[in-house]
Amino acid sequence: MRNWDYDSLDAIIRGEVDIGFCGRESHPQSRELLSLLPWYIDFDVLFTDLPQVWLRADHPALREEWDLAAFLRYPHITICWEQRDTWALDDVLQELGYKRNVALTVPGFEQSLFMAAQPQHTMLATAPRYCQHYNQQHQLPLVSRPLPLEAQHLEKLRVPFTLLWHKRNSYNPKLVWLRDTLKALYSGTL
Repeated sequence: MRNWDYDSLDAIIRGEVDIGFCGRESHPQSRELLSLLPWYIDFDVLFTDLPQVWLRADHPALREEWDLAAFLRYPHITICWEQRDTWALDDVLQELGYKRNVALTVPGFEQSLFMAAQPQHTMLATAPRYCQHYNQQHQLPLVSRPLPLEAQHLEKLRVPFTLLWHKRNSYNPKLVWLRDTLKALYSGTL
């Protein structure tokens, strides 16, 4: 078992990994769309999540109106997604004529929450809603706010969290059991 990385899909294709779990993007211009997966990769979407903005409970943005101007006023923590420092949020903002001020890039959502929770700065993190579990487990002093975007823009930011496997493993009894077990664990949890 290992974390999803930029070469994990290739590892599934080469047969080095039997099954993967990752978030994909929904933005129509993304190269991470499920529809762009190779034909020999099968998948199941376990759940779909929408990113939230995470900030310290004492963050100054909480004392002002929560809108796009407030969201863009503060520096941001971003993650490196498939070897890119930008992701669908940045694409949506660019479509609207805006750009985030990214002050820090970290490898994953959990690290972005940890950094957002640190005192002495005003950085915001954007991470999926499921990160609330991580926040509670580690008792981080964070609260979340919705992304201040209209519904049609938010739809482009939905993250389908997906199991992926090569078609050659579609009927492998061990992997069928694992896929069914994982689907059962995630059904209706978010």
